[in-house]
Amino acid sequence: MNPVDRQTPPQQHPLAELSLAPPIIRRLSNGIPVHTFLNSQLELAHFIIQVRTGILHEDQKHIALFTYALLKESSPTYSATEMADLLDFYGAYITVSSGLYHTEISIAIPCRNIPKIFPVLFDCLAHPKYNNERLDIYASLKIKDLEYNSRKTDVRSTQLMLHAIFGDQRTAGQFSTRENLRAVTVEQMQTYHQKTFCAENITVFATGNLNAEAEACLHNLFSQIPHGQASAQIQNLPLPADTSRLITEMMPDSVQSSITLCMVKDGYNAPERRPFSFLSTITGGYFGSRLMQNLRERNGYTYGITAGSVYFGNQALFIINSDVNAEHTQAAIDACFEELKRLQEEPVGTEELESARNYLLGNMLRDVDNSVSYLKRYAFWYSFGLDETEFQQQIQAIRNTHADTLQQLAKKHFNYNNFTRIIVGNTTQLTPEF
Repeated sequence: MNPVDRQTPPQQHPLAELSLAPPIIRRLSNGIPVHTFLNSQLELAHFIIQVRTGILHEDQKHIALFTYALLKESSPTYSATEMADLLDFYGAYITVSSGLYHTEISIAIPCRNIPKIFPVLFDCLAHPKYNNERLDIYASLKIKDLEYNSRKTDVRSTQLMLHAIFGDQRTAGQFSTRENLRAVTVEQMQTYHQKTFCAENITVFATGNLNAEAEACLHNLFSQIPHGQASAQIQNLPLPADTSRLITEMMPDSVQSSITLCMVKDGYNAPERRPFSFLSTITGGYFGSRLMQNLRERNGYTYGITAGSVYFGNQALFIINSDVNAEHTQAAIDACFEELKRLQEEPVGTEELESARNYLLGNMLRDVDNSVSYLKRYAFWYSFGLDETEFQQQIQAIRNTHADTLQQLAKKHFNYNNFTRIIVGNTTQLTPEF
């Protein structure tokens, strides 16, 4: 048996031209669009129900999270335990995630069981009967999470960042407390659900071996969702709310410090978004990035560091995050800005550029290498008014972005005073001028 050759890398091949098949789009009688990606080989159907309501739409802290997280426990017919047993029996599961701009309900069901269990699930989604017992349990769990996370520097750093960016103008910037976790009531959840779960706010995405019976079931159910008031588009917010550029919080017993460097930038549809994503990757978006090589590989300040953007509406946040050894707090921050400045002053070398390019192209392929991944990526694009053609546009942008473009973007964005700097942990190590 020949030994495995671990010294010679496999042969590389350029990415061939590739375009994605569009979904079948049907608009129901109430106007809800249903995007279907048929896959005759996939017997586990996947659905994403995207509701345009998120943390930036709230007028009360936690109301979106509580309202949608408790849907599957609020069946008008079955108890929470009975509902869990039903889902288990039919091999179905449901998860809910509430983001800044959207709430996504993800459901997976064996195709053969769709006519049997989807009507029961839909009843939870469209006609929930919230009860105080489940609300109390959920609020208690969130309070325990709050108490546990209060001792974690990384969680606190994120909380301070959101407060600095959004302030009290949006619930995203308000701190979670025991009081506002307990303040949500069944009546408020019911009202919020009626207000937001309407045809104008909903888009459905589906993939799998969906036969005529399954599609008819899906369409008949979602056609019953009533009309209502569409959630308002999120306008450009005056960000950051706190214009001070340095926020520190001391945790004297902490052996590490959490560093968050963030800045406000244009949103997902901005012309420079694609090349900026390339720059973000080289900065801190993968294991071979500048920040990873400096802070981890050369200096051992941290186990890992990340850089990336969070998009919402017409705006975005570019965020650099790391947990570092407490004694190296200042040195780690200095190293971050050292790398940002180097990207401004020196063009990225050919080898580094090609390494990041190949990484990004590989990621693009992984994002769509099966119908479920494609479904999720398409739903994300659609939330910004885009479709499957975004894939090819991103491929072209990755291929055509060069060192001079990256340097110009770094000069525009990576200035020290553009960043809000949040440090939580052993802040005694910070130099006075910082």
